[in-house]
Amino acid sequence: MKKLILTDKANFADIRRLGGVYVDKTKDIYDCIGQGSYYFFSRPRRFGKSLLCSTLKEMFSGNRELFKGLWLDGSDWSWDKHPVIYLDMTLVAGKQNNAKNFIQKLSDALREVAEQYDVALSLDAGIDHVFSQLVKSLKKKTGCKVVVIIDEYDKPVLDLVDQPEPRNQVHAILSSFYAPLKALETDLRFVLLTGVYKFTQTSIFSNLNNLNDLTFLPKAGTLVGYTQEEVESYFSDEIDELGLSLGISRVQTLERLRNEYNGYHFGVNVNTGQLSPGVYNPFAMNHSFAANQMLKSWFESGSPTFLIKKIEAGVFQDIGPEGLEVAFNDLKNSCNPDAITAISLLYYAGYATMNEFDRHTGLVRLGYPNLEVSQATSKELLALFSKDSLTATYKLALKIADCFYNQQFEGLKKLFDQALAQLTYQIILSHEKYFQTVILLILQMGKLKASAEIPTNDGSMDIVIEIAHEIFIMELKFNKSAADGLKQIKDKNYAKKFKSLGLPITAVGLNIALGENIKKSKCVIDVAVEKL
Repeated sequence: MKKLILTDKANFADIRRLGGVYVDKTKDIYDCIGQGSYYFFSRPRRFGKSLLCSTLKEMFSGNRELFKGLWLDGSDWSWDKHPVIYLDMTLVAGKQNNAKNFIQKLSDALREVAEQYDVALSLDAGIDHVFSQLVKSLKKKTGCKVVVIIDEYDKPVLDLVDQPEPRNQVHAILSSFYAPLKALETDLRFVLLTGVYKFTQTSIFSNLNNLNDLTFLPKAGTLVGYTQEEVESYFSDEIDELGLSLGISRVQTLERLRNEYNGYHFGVNVNTGQLSPGVYNPFAMNHSFAANQMLKSWFESGSPTFLIKKIEAGVFQDIGPEGLEVAFNDLKNSCNPDAITAISLLYYAGYATMNEFDRHTGLVRLGYPNLEVSQATSKELLALFSKDSLTATYKLALKIADCFYNQQFEGLKKLFDQALAQLTYQIILSHEKYFQTVILLILQMGKLKASAEIPTNDGSMDIVIEIAHEIFIMELKFNKSAADGLKQIKDKNYAKKFKSLGLPITAVGLNIALGENIKKSKCVIDVAVEKL
């Protein structure tokens, strides 16, 4: 069994030399960079961008021996040796950055590249001129066009996103630094910049009109992350070991893994509306296989601090990605660091993914990609509205989940009352949408696969819960009756959407008090349940 090499910055050469597991993405890479020379690629943190960059570095360095046995080795790749400027911008970032420190760190990074190739570099000029000087010097010395790979180009801005003055200083320096790329076109063989966000007012997007954005292209949808086929092919032994540890079958283990870590859709065909295949979070999978446990490693490696701050600032309506719709053009266009919306944050940071694309309206429907993200994010968001510790709410959420798993609904009304009593009533007092969002978060916190605002031919379903062998359709009513909820589910034939799955379907009506009808700890007036 090959070993998993767990590092924050996965390096292709290290993995190959140490005999680690490398999921062969070389055909995907070849297919994506076959046309053009300038590329931009956005993905969430710790999703494989650094491994992609280091793979490209070795490809353009002509290190064919590292690719033995991989798809690229048998292709028509030229294996020409190019000088490579590889910059990891996380090494020049930091919360303490200012203009002076940032220029110094960036200059040091360029000097290190110059020393690798034994070329002289004058650091007295502006940072843009130093960059241009390095490119031209490398081309002159080697006689070959230069490759520029900049990983996490936006990290210096992201680290300072809540500090406007130093952020603007660093942003201005970055814009100046990237500006020469267009003018250096005749000296450059290939350029790739990766990042999480596509920021406006950064010259790579305003000046580089030949920049190919791979972010949403269907062919780049599986460029990073693991497909289902790759998981079963490369990690077969790990799947069996994990199943033994959990005491479940291989089929059940695969289902657990799919629910926990799969579900990211990055590419979309705007002509057909088809999304690219779902992919697994590679960081989460690698760490879970290495520990032989189902872990929450990706979320715990960096919680969405800035997103939570924006929500606290008053954008409650955007807190839950389930059911959110956004124009595709708005989602893919550049965003200003001063005006990042909660929806953009959710999507690009990896807390939401594309679930559907309507080619007629151009709208993208977002949702949580998987249980790891939905449960962890729900916990963070519920903390904003909890009076005290979330411990009590979490215990109640698990009990509510048990009601659905065990088909025991007698105590559901009381449990929902108790859970909602833990939250700040003045926030949700008279708003139906807020109740729906909070109930959804409670269900997700309880490890249920719950989604909201599922569209049908006749409206949309408030909440749908999917467990292994059952579908629950939940309709919320306010100051009416739970029976009215059941009636709407049946009258609008909501169950039709799931009939092809061949699973039992149960309707659940919840009647909730609003406004003056709310009494302390008595939000849920009644609950009705009926098999369909």
